[in-house]
Amino acid sequence: MKYNTIFFAFFFLFITPHVTAQKKQKIVVDVVEQPLNRIFLSLRDVYGFRFAYDEDYISKFSVSLSGEFDSKEDAIRHLISGLPLRYEKSGDVFMIIPDRGLKKDSLSFPEIEGQILEANTYEPLPYSNITINGQPLTSDQKGHFSFIASTDTSFALQISHLGYYLYDTVLFNSVNQQFFLNPSVQEIGQVLVKRYQVEKSALVGEKPGKMKLNHVIASYLPGYGDNSVYAILRLMPGILASGEQSSDLLIWGSYEGQSRVQFDGFTLFGLKNFNDNIGAVNPLMVKNIEIYKGGYEAKNGGRVGALLNIMGINGQMAKPAITFCINNSTVNSLVEIPFLKKSSIVAAFRKTYYELYDPAKLNMLGPARRYRMDAGEQSNMNNSNLGMRNTLIGLIGQPEYNFMDANLKYTYRGGNGELFYLSLYGGGDNFLYDVRGDYLNVNLIRQEKEWNRQNGASAYWGKTWGKGVSGNVTIAYSNLNNSTSEENGFVNLHTQKEQIKKLIKVENDVSEYSFRSENSIPLLNGHSLDVGFGYVLNNIKLERKSFADYLINMDFRSERAYVYLQDYLPVGGIVELKTGLRMDYSASLSRFYVEPRVSASVKAGENWKVNAAWGIYNQFIAKTAIVDSVANYAYFWTAANNGNIPVLRSRHLVGGLTYDNNNFTVSIEGYHKTVDGLTRYVSGTKRIRKGYYSGDGRSYGIDVFIKKSFKENMAWLAYSLSRSEERFPFNRGRGYRPALHDQRHELKLAGILNIKSFYISANYVFGSGFERATATLDNVSADLPVYSRFDAAVVYRFAPKKFNMEAGVSVLNVFNHENIKYSNLKRVQTRDRSFVDVYSEAVPFSPMLFLKIKL
Repeated sequence: MKYNTIFFAFFFLFITPHVTAQKKQKIVVDVVEQPLNRIFLSLRDVYGFRFAYDEDYISKFSVSLSGEFDSKEDAIRHLISGLPLRYEKSGDVFMIIPDRGLKKDSLSFPEIEGQILEANTYEPLPYSNITINGQPLTSDQKGHFSFIASTDTSFALQISHLGYYLYDTVLFNSVNQQFFLNPSVQEIGQVLVKRYQVEKSALVGEKPGKMKLNHVIASYLPGYGDNSVYAILRLMPGILASGEQSSDLLIWGSYEGQSRVQFDGFTLFGLKNFNDNIGAVNPLMVKNIEIYKGGYEAKNGGRVGALLNIMGINGQMAKPAITFCINNSTVNSLVEIPFLKKSSIVAAFRKTYYELYDPAKLNMLGPARRYRMDAGEQSNMNNSNLGMRNTLIGLIGQPEYNFMDANLKYTYRGGNGELFYLSLYGGGDNFLYDVRGDYLNVNLIRQEKEWNRQNGASAYWGKTWGKGVSGNVTIAYSNLNNSTSEENGFVNLHTQKEQIKKLIKVENDVSEYSFRSENSIPLLNGHSLDVGFGYVLNNIKLERKSFADYLINMDFRSERAYVYLQDYLPVGGIVELKTGLRMDYSASLSRFYVEPRVSASVKAGENWKVNAAWGIYNQFIAKTAIVDSVANYAYFWTAANNGNIPVLRSRHLVGGLTYDNNNFTVSIEGYHKTVDGLTRYVSGTKRIRKGYYSGDGRSYGIDVFIKKSFKENMAWLAYSLSRSEERFPFNRGRGYRPALHDQRHELKLAGILNIKSFYISANYVFGSGFERATATLDNVSADLPVYSRFDAAVVYRFAPKKFNMEAGVSVLNVFNHENIKYSNLKRVQTRDRSFVDVYSEAVPFSPMLFLKIKL
């Protein structure tokens, strides 16, 4: 701190113009041949002037002036006297404008057009927020924007992108140029220039139901590093963290398979991601993360839940770069190579080199009495054994898990904002656990296998045409091959006779071919029109066998085309209206589906914003729940047909209020969602016939997000109050009952503290428990199975000579609270009328080390 004080004192005394306030009423200027932009900076710091100007333009002028002035206006007039400049005032802001003596052509409108890039790497910054003379707009995927004004000749321009410094300038008449934003942290040799990298974790409340995440800070949060994308997602409001779902995101009450994860334009149907160790997206490849929890616009469709859109990096254009990471179980590497003059190649590779799991403790809850649980009767069990205790038995399993994936991307960046890339992805994992142990007078046998292969590819081309019209075309392909098997049985310890009670094998393959064209047409004063169309083809195969008999053997084909039209209208810099209409035609079902959407954002003062949105959404492929005779659930991809699987149809209503001031943000957002067409296949019980059943669901709740940034440090709180309910014909009374993922309360706390080169972070997640847990475990005498997990990490950054390094230690579940991984909870039959519940623990106490090197 002492050296910083000396440095700033030296700077203002000897480098900046000599500007002092000897008298409170007077403005004193005493400069000799100083650049005008430096003089303005000094006036800002000493007297509180507020300016808007083109930095590059006014820095060309040097001024000599000595005198005292009675007002700010008087000082400005003398400083620009004799220069081709003039000023205008907007509130208390002085806009310094070139005085070119040009008359505006009454037949043309000035246009501000440009592309937003990251300084040094020249990476386009997609979906940046832009304000021009108070009118808001957003850049497209390639960082391009266009604004046509009806009357103005000078433009106060502000550009912001999460994790980057604000760009603030004034432009004059028509402009078409590139705008470079500086990241919050820059490393120069051995010197770390601190610019508060962790000053923002997320952008919440700008649009209804939308969040934008700063993926850079994810690497400072506790975790393995290979799943840092999920590490920050799970700490956001409305995204379920309790229960540690292993293969899907459950957001705002959506079911498994109702939300879409998209990377570089192709769909990721999901790898298993056991115990949060490895995510399907390599964090080294991530550039931008956007989450649409609900109420999203007409250009997005195909799901009734949430959307997670992740954009990958394009690679260094200036020089080659290599990044290498290693932790307890995986190695990860990234190579960026400039190619020719306007191209780059990026390659990334991850692989497990050590078994992720030691022998895992699998717990069994054996009821003290015998009972049979029929599907739909779980809720009755809570009151059926009052006063009885369950027996807790620990068994040792031998899990095996292997993972590998790779990314390859070629990018070409041409003139006038042209962007082309080809992105390829391939990944897979294998999981096996085998459990054997004595329970009562039998030796239980349980073996579960799962094999996944996920591939994806996309080709994107975008270009800006005349009059600011921007368009892009994306062709994408993705597929997931999933194979699972489950074997349950027992050996009678008296007779030594082995009996296999269950042998299930499932093959589920899903593929997607898609084409889409998106176009944006700028009109006047920020008003714009978006129009697009596309085509999607899904092929799905589902086979489910019990021993040698086929329970399900189906092939699905879903072919559809869509078109959308969307109008964006800012009104007076206060209101933003977005209305749209999307129409899908399903060739497989020979039917049109209309989806109107509308949203509004209103500035209710300088620091307040009110958001609201409503829309209708359809989904043509989804995961169908398959329920066996003892109420075990499994989810597999299917497609809507004209028979037993209907199209999912949902209505979203979203509203929110946000306060943002001085790095302090409070956001409250409520939602109400309904969904029709839920499908459940029941294997059959004495009460319920085997077959497909259709139902409906509803979810509603409130999210609260509070965040405070202070210098290099930050902390946030996220709280969700929610209810998710479903209704099927086999429900008792045929009314609504809690959905399997229904949880009333979830609280999340997180903080990052930066002390010189150290980053210290911690987070805590509390969940009040699931209906599935209280019903299936049948444990009335014990407390509700709440979820509680506290994680902590320390990261040290250093830069020895020609490369940068990060090293750290992270501990998950510091207090080793025993949480249940609900997706792995199974009911196993031991004898004709006896069952036990088997579940594997969620993340236990897990210390880990990691090292990251960037050359």
